[in-house]
Amino acid sequence: MKNIPAYLFLYLFLLSACGPATPAATPVTLRLQYTAATRPWLADLYTCAGRNVVDAQLVSADTMDVNTADFTMRIGETPHMSSPTYQIGTDSLEVIANPQNLLKQLNLEQVQEIFTGRIQNWKDLQGPDAPVEVWVFASGEDVEQLFEQTGLGGSPVTSLARLAVSPDEMAEAIAGDANAVGILTKAWKAEGVSNLLTIATEPVLVSTPVEPQGAVLQIINCLQK
Repeated sequence: MKNIPAYLFLYLFLLSACGPATPAATPVTLRLQYTAATRPWLADLYTCAGRNVVDAQLVSADTMDVNTADFTMRIGETPHMSSPTYQIGTDSLEVIANPQNLLKQLNLEQVQEIFTGRIQNWKDLQGPDAPVEVWVFASGEDVEQLFEQTGLGGSPVTSLARLAVSPDEMAEAIAGDANAVGILTKAWKAEGVSNLLTIATEPVLVSTPVEPQGAVLQIINCLQK
């Protein structure tokens, strides 16, 4: 048998190696429900989604329905979580006040007395003679639920508390009032507020209606890295 010239052998080798390219996965649209407290994780989630489209819907924890979305994102576990759930991070729940407040820290008992209304003036805590302006979130928000469970032991907040409709409004309210006190997660990195007490550190969770596959699984794996 005659030897194949080197240049012809190289040509045949390259020809065989250049078979049909594997087609790129077709982008898909994924439905996400998330709570306001998890908004700081959206940027990483969009990055992990790559070419896929994420249709993100802001909902309260009470109206979140994992069966009507490809995945959901919230802070903290609930007693009845039965869907596949994955931790993608942690966040701390903090009691915040205006930096002008003379008090620089509180203990848990003092927090409970303030938010349940048993203390209504800062002078009762060796602070200024000024009314305590309490700010909370709606009862349907995951952050509020966690605060009442871990911080207040299930006790209701005072009826005099003001309601913040978003973490941004909470931060702005506290930053604009020297007598205000509220709650916020550390991930918001709000300016113009100070932390008086860290109540708890909670998991940031992604849940899916069934065991995740395809693009959803890739996103979860990416977020966990």
